Amino acid sequence: MTKEFVKEVMSIPSCSGKEAMLREYIERFSDERGVSHRRDGKGNLYLTKGESDGYYPCLANHMDTVQGWQGAFADRRALLDVRERARAGRTELYTANGGIGADDKLGCAIALALVDALPVVKAAFFVEEELCMRGSRELDRSWFENVGFCLSFDSPGRNRSSRTCFGRQLYTDTFFAEVLQPICARHGVTSFNDEPYTDVVQIRDQTRVMCYNVGNGGCRVHCSDEYLVVEDAQSAFRLGKELLEKVGTSQYWI
Repeated sequence: MTKEFVKEVMSIPSCSGKEAMLREYIERFSDERGVSHRRDGKGNLYLTKGESDGYYPCLANHMDTVQGWQGAFADRRALLDVRERARAGRTELYTANGGIGADDKLGCAIALALVDALPVVKAAFFVEEELCMRGSRELDRSWFENVGFCLSFDSPGRNRSSRTCFGRQLYTDTFFAEVLQPICARHGVTSFNDEPYTDVVQIRDQTRVMCYNVGNGGCRVHCSDEYLVVEDAQSAFRLGKELLEKVGTSQYWI
């Protein structure tokens, strides 16, 4: 996952209720790679790549951000001015007009890079998560019937990740010990917490699929000076790739 690709995705304004530009970008991305996709009536987007002989590993992230960027929306097709700076030996991306929206456009960028990298995978992109998960509350349950495991990149920073989410159990102790923890340790993720709500809560409430939510490299979440660290996002991509390759087409349900 290159810095240039991250910049490209992060330049697309996508505040809650106005996710059209990012959704159209994901649809074009899918068409160019022969990945099947469809929208539901709420505006959520569902991608399926390859043919599974069992279950699909899955990605789930939300397209909306809290940042409004009213100036950008004066022209509905105006892109954000994404800038780059080096600090403490790391590459940071930011904007000067209200925060970059790493929550959760950066999660979408990582998910798309994984769709590109993996031969068999599903990916769901939800609308209006920041408005009490309006999109994922109406998720297509039938689409998840052949999903074996679901991964989300909707936690800030690099080392933060979920043990539970909004008090909801996301995965079993056995899965944690045998699959998740060893992979996370190799990629420097050692913090497992009770996370605030995000779309995996709805997936767990409405299906039996185990889920995991991990940091995407965003910093100062929801703030007007929100930025992201490219190297941390790339680390999250590598973790996700190894984890989804490990679960493969197996079923991990509670």
